[in-house]
Amino acid sequence: MTTLTIKNAKVLATAYINAQSTRDSVTSVLNASYTAHTDGDAKATKFIIAFWGEVAKDKKALATLRALFNRVTKKINKEKGISELACTVKDGKIQEVAPRGKTGNGGGGEGETAENGTSVETIKADTAIQYKSALHILERMQKAEKDEKKAEALDIAIKALASRVA
Repeated sequence: MTTLTIKNAKVLATAYINAQSTRDSVTSVLNASYTAHTDGDAKATKFIIAFWGEVAKDKKALATLRALFNRVTKKINKEKGISELACTVKDGKIQEVAPRGKTGNGGGGEGETAENGTSVETIKADTAIQYKSALHILERMQKAEKDEKKAEALDIAIKALASRVA
């Protein structure tokens, strides 16, 4: 629809209204199905997972569904006293969403999240542990090394790695 006409405006407005109606009905169905899921209804669980799987074929639609499902599940979980957390579908299961970590700036803002859902702070902490472990191994190798050139190379590697750990 590249021509800006009154007719095209009406067609687009109708599509927009229909999209809103669809979103409202999806929200209603998700509310009902997630409530049934929390009550132990296996059919509701299967429905949610199947619906999620179909929507996941389109990344933009999945992002919208993820936000909608987060709101719906967080509200229902809170009302039922289950949890304060929202849920998502991952690996064919409905799971609580891991809360995002703080950014560390004291502002209490949301932290970054990696594509797999892990907070960046968690990844950084895991990486720091791996670096420290590798650093200790390199230091032991350097102490045991008899070849001067290899010991020097290990020293360079230790200094480079130590700067990343600090």
